[in-house]
Amino acid sequence: MTHEALVLGLLELLLTLADRPATAGRLGARLGVSPLRVAEGLIHLERRGLVDAGKARLTLHGLAIATALRAAREEERARTSPHVRAA
Repeated sequence: MTHEALVLGLLELLLTLADRPATAGRLGARLGVSPLRVAEGLIHLERRGLVDAGKARLTLHGLAIATALRAAREEERARTSPHVRAA
């Protein structure tokens, strides 16, 4: 997994798990990477103000970014899905 894929995956996963406690071990198990890689990704995101790495929680800014990324992915998926009819 590339570093970019890791940090994007962390943003998405932290948004999904926002109401549950998260640890580097649990996040790593879900993403298929080691807890060390997760910790590195969390620190990267913390330096940008998106995550509180110690708590493995999104900041308010991180929540906004993760929500926007999820919406963009869902919009792209709907746009390219053969099951969506044109309006």
